[in-house]
Amino acid sequence: MREEDQGVIVGAGAERTATKSPTPFVYVPRRFRIGGIEGIPTGAAIVGTPQGDGMVAIDVESRPDLEPNPEMWTTWISEAAGRHVSDEHELSTDKERRTRFVSEAALVEVGRWLKGRVSIDDPAKGAELSRWIQAGRADYVVEAPFPHEV
Repeated sequence: MREEDQGVIVGAGAERTATKSPTPFVYVPRRFRIGGIEGIPTGAAIVGTPQGDGMVAIDVESRPDLEPNPEMWTTWISEAAGRHVSDEHELSTDKERRTRFVSEAALVEVGRWLKGRVSIDDPAKGAELSRWIQAGRADYVVEAPFPHEV
């Protein structure tokens, strides 16, 4: 039995096999704040492959100790895509598979990962990605500890 929680499917004892494309899509959540996807921090890099049943197998990368900005996001998207397109046995021991399933309705496709680069054909989709990264930067500034707390 599965429990749906904010677009994320959590398996109860059963694992699901993901179909993955060597050229996954790049996504941002449909909602950044209220009703966003639990466990995905704003500004994170998200790649995935639609499963054909209303779900998308996604891999996500971000670091809470680093500010999301275009340069950092580029590194994160490379890492997420690398994990997404690799076979289980190709992952190094320090990298774990973090693929999860999210409802297609919770995501907005903004581009595609092709030959090591993000391809965005629609300027409006590029603007959506920029908004996502900027939201991550704003959250990072608000949530960052004061210098005396470090």
